[in-house]
Amino acid sequence: MKRISSYLGGAWQAGEGHTATLVNPATTEALAEVGTAGGLGEALHWARTVGGPNLRALTWQQRGEILGTLAKRLHGAREELIAIAVANGGNTRGDAKFDIDGAIGVLAGYASINASLPATTGHLVDGESVPLHKGSKLRAQHVLTPRLGAAIHVNAFNFPAWGMVGKLAVALAAGVPVVSKPATSTALLAWRIAEIMLESGVLPAGAFQLLLGPAGDLLDHVGRQDVVAFTGSADTGALIRGHRRVVATNARVNIEADSLNAVVIGPDVQPGSELFDLVVKDCVIELTQKAGQKCTATRRILVPTALLGDLRDAIVDRLQAIAAKTGDPANDENRMGPLSSAAQQRDARAGILALSSHTSRVVGDPERKTFAGVADGVGYFIEPILLEATAAAALDPAAPFHHHEVFGPVATLLPYDGSVEAAASIVAAGQGSLVGTVYADDREFTARASVALAPSLGRLVLASEKIAAASLAPGCVFPVANHGGPGRAGDGGELGGKTGLEFYLQRTTLQGGAAELARLVGTE
Repeated sequence: MKRISSYLGGAWQAGEGHTATLVNPATTEALAEVGTAGGLGEALHWARTVGGPNLRALTWQQRGEILGTLAKRLHGAREELIAIAVANGGNTRGDAKFDIDGAIGVLAGYASINASLPATTGHLVDGESVPLHKGSKLRAQHVLTPRLGAAIHVNAFNFPAWGMVGKLAVALAAGVPVVSKPATSTALLAWRIAEIMLESGVLPAGAFQLLLGPAGDLLDHVGRQDVVAFTGSADTGALIRGHRRVVATNARVNIEADSLNAVVIGPDVQPGSELFDLVVKDCVIELTQKAGQKCTATRRILVPTALLGDLRDAIVDRLQAIAAKTGDPANDENRMGPLSSAAQQRDARAGILALSSHTSRVVGDPERKTFAGVADGVGYFIEPILLEATAAAALDPAAPFHHHEVFGPVATLLPYDGSVEAAASIVAAGQGSLVGTVYADDREFTARASVALAPSLGRLVLASEKIAAASLAPGCVFPVANHGGPGRAGDGGELGGKTGLEFYLQRTTLQGGAAELARLVGTE
């Protein structure tokens, strides 16, 4: 069987023993195996002592040029990468493109951002200098410089391309070397992308390393200048934050965790309107894209009680059409593939059962065995599931749909009275989300909702009839927009244009004479 290797310390390392077998989740066919890599402390040392100096020797603009070259290399291999995502990720072709094009887009986006930064190897100026007190010739100037450590990236299974490359792009743009640890079950795509990037010859020695299989004692070697960025479950995120070495060194940690994302449909939305059609389209996309395995997927749909029947019927019609074409994604006629692993299927079924105590099932059978293109009972499939709660249950902050994220094609209709106050209470019961959406043409409703919902969200999408034709589904993440959310979502942030660089940079206050500071930072 094909064995894929880690890339550590400047060499490919097959690893010891047999750690895991990567499979096609639609057919359960074995595709590759991985072993357990060693020497992780040495890998981090190599990143800090070789990769860091090599990256910091380049100008901000030169680092951007590297990202631009990597974007072109991955785009040139796009068809090969799509085929791998279909095979190992269980993605339809459209879902595979969503992941891979997202990765390419972040590289291109940060290439453009760095092109606008100075052609220097030093610091970035952060704002204007300010006098220390009235009439003083002494001033304070904030600057940002690359940290001297390494970035440890621990990525989730659902976006092996976008997740890995998105974090990598920002770190390299900032001048910090990366040790990337993809989730094992879908690591075939991450491994091939790593090969392509390293084969390009544009990455300085030590700038990028790939760890396949178990993380082992990686965190035991975290240093004071290192950063850790994690995407995955809240439980694992808490373990990382509380790791003895992370705590002892005060290493920076960014967490993107569980997220019970919600959409709020305003009381003015009418059946048959363009905005109503957008609600239906977006809800179905977010419920079924990547088989619902997205951190930004919609889990809770807040619908005014008067609109509930019409919206339910419209969503059910579309979900039934997708359910009929759920199966092996190698067949382009199928519209949804399987979950990524047997464990994910088990967890999703258990989650649906947990939600059933406060909901009724509108459509979908979590125990369905027959899917297109595979033998009965083969593959890790779950068809689209739509649940519905009562208005009273929706307002119950202890209800399971406010606490348990089913990471699959599952969402719950939550009827509410159409008031901003009720919507804000329901959204806040999720204890922090990556993204929320308000669908309304009523400007007063939107204005009040945006203030009331914002503290619970990392991003708020405002959709109206005027922009319906140009609107994008709320689960889309862009390099220029912050990606993160409060509370349950991890209270972190990635991307966000130049703001995203700051996680990898040290803010320092330079204090001195106005003229001296101006000369030093190049603002004179």
